[in-house]
Amino acid sequence: MAVNPMLTSAGNSMQNGLKALDSVASEIAGMNLGAASGEEAVSTTLQDTAEAMLDLKLYQRQVQASAKVVQTADEVLGFLLDVRV
Repeated sequence: MAVNPMLTSAGNSMQNGLKALDSVASEIAGMNLGAASGEEAVSTTLQDTAEAMLDLKLYQRQVQASAKVVQTADEVLGFLLDVRV
């Protein structure tokens, strides 16, 4: 059935997104924002933090999109089973 590869792909994408979320969250948690000294160091630290936050949002959207694919596939399967019975 064509739905199985779609679910496998969505599941893999969701798993990869969750791993990336965990990695970025750990990166953000490990940043020492108070240790930067000098204007250039603070600017670099803020830029790194902003990039990490953007990555966090990106991976969040990836997981949400994958969950939507799984939800839609579930609804389609439910409909097909209802029609067949």
